[in-house]
Amino acid sequence: MRVVSVLPSATEIVFALGHGAELVGRSEECDFPAEVRSLPVVMRPRVWDADRPSRDIDARVQAVRSDGRSLYELDIALLRRLEPDVILTQDLCGVCSVTDAEVAAACAIADVAPEIVSLTPRTLPGVWESIVTVGRALDDPEAGWGLARRLRGRSEDRSVRGNRPRVAVVEWLDPPILAGLWTPDVVRAAGAVTIGPRRGRPGLRTDWSTIAAEAPELLVLSPCSFSVERSRRELLDPALRAAIAAVRPPRGVFVADEAYFSRPGPRLADGIDLVRHLLAGDAWRPPMPIESIAAVEGATA
Repeated sequence: MRVVSVLPSATEIVFALGHGAELVGRSEECDFPAEVRSLPVVMRPRVWDADRPSRDIDARVQAVRSDGRSLYELDIALLRRLEPDVILTQDLCGVCSVTDAEVAAACAIADVAPEIVSLTPRTLPGVWESIVTVGRALDDPEAGWGLARRLRGRSEDRSVRGNRPRVAVVEWLDPPILAGLWTPDVVRAAGAVTIGPRRGRPGLRTDWSTIAAEAPELLVLSPCSFSVERSRRELLDPALRAAIAAVRPPRGVFVADEAYFSRPGPRLADGIDLVRHLLAGDAWRPPMPIESIAAVEGATA
């Protein structure tokens, strides 16, 4: 089977199911696991420039979206040469990837007729179900059911009854956007509750003074599509750093890899573990980058 994935989380699912060898094309953002980076790039962003400040990126994205234009472009000629049997895409967020309608239109131009599998999870159970969907598309439903079952087990809420700590997960720095969709489920599975949107709802644009007024006990900065290193560069801005410092959560401020929260795939289970251990304040060794704000500012974490 020949599979193209234009969704980073779907690419991760394919590898987690043991079918990485069947991938023949990817989006530019598909970067995990490392071996996927050798595959040809079928989809690239039109306007994304990760080196620009977050506010500039946000303004450019909003301008393109308001004009009804796509943020991405598909390589029609490459799509024709690859002749995929399956294309994994989404219809949840036009900022994150092309939509299934855009993929269908590109396939018509390329004169290919793959099965287009669109993943649109909004909650954590929906993410685990999307793994089952990918397993079926790969003709390996047992692998999908098995992985989903293991991840559901890892995401069980083991907290005791009582007041839950309040956690703010920020998926964009400037302007700050409080993470929604499956993130409230991730945090609740860790024994806490989020401030911001309810589960299944999109992220909420806000400002740092409003976040401070909500008095979160823990603040996690995990900008979508940004590594910890990229977020660290953004946090060199004195005004942004001062606004974040004013939140003063008693359990700390941490900068985390975006895959802990933004990608609806297997590594969300690591996000649950991350929140659990940050709340506990223990010496857990995380599987992906995580730094305290003190480390970002040049002090010892």
